[in-house]
Amino acid sequence: MSEKRSGHNFSTFESMVPVLLATGLVSWAVLKNAGVSWRGALAGWRRGAARDLRKAAGYFGGYALVLGCLFGVLYGAYSLFGPGVTDAMRPLSAKNGLENTQLHGIAVFSRLRLLAVLFSACVLAPVVEEVFFRRIVFVTLRLRKGFWFSAFWSSLLFALFHGLAAPVILPVGLYFCWVYERERRLSVNILLHSLVNLSMIGLKVFIA
Repeated sequence: MSEKRSGHNFSTFESMVPVLLATGLVSWAVLKNAGVSWRGALAGWRRGAARDLRKAAGYFGGYALVLGCLFGVLYGAYSLFGPGVTDAMRPLSAKNGLENTQLHGIAVFSRLRLLAVLFSACVLAPVVEEVFFRRIVFVTLRLRKGFWFSAFWSSLLFALFHGLAAPVILPVGLYFCWVYERERRLSVNILLHSLVNLSMIGLKVFIA
């Protein structure tokens, strides 16, 4: 049985766990030093959980629209520039293909690892990334600059955090900032982020 079929190679979601834990620890320390009460925040999230989930589900439609616009732009660029766009997107396509294969293999051969992937992608990553990129980076910039300046630079950092997927992640980051600006409820962003990642994993598992 090959390495891919046996599932011994780590998926992107598994390999990101140490980075996410380190980022989460830094975020916790920064906010604690700023006087944020985590106990109070969690209590507030619990009280509004049902309402926040409904809002996140509603904003998921906007995320789908953002992706549709992005694919439209890519299709238009391909129509105009052809092979050049294909060559530029090839590393990302190769990365996506590998992730699809890895996740499909994990889903088939190891339910325990699939649960670990789901926890990393749908719980750990949304909490850590929304706290760091929206609550800390975006809010810090927003206190000094306008929305678009703050949204762009925090989203660019968010995109670069995702490596080769940065061109696709940037507009998603902008959308997440818009949601946070509109709602001012980090729990809405976290739930939306979780829904996005859950749908992405589902597609990757069934596409491969």
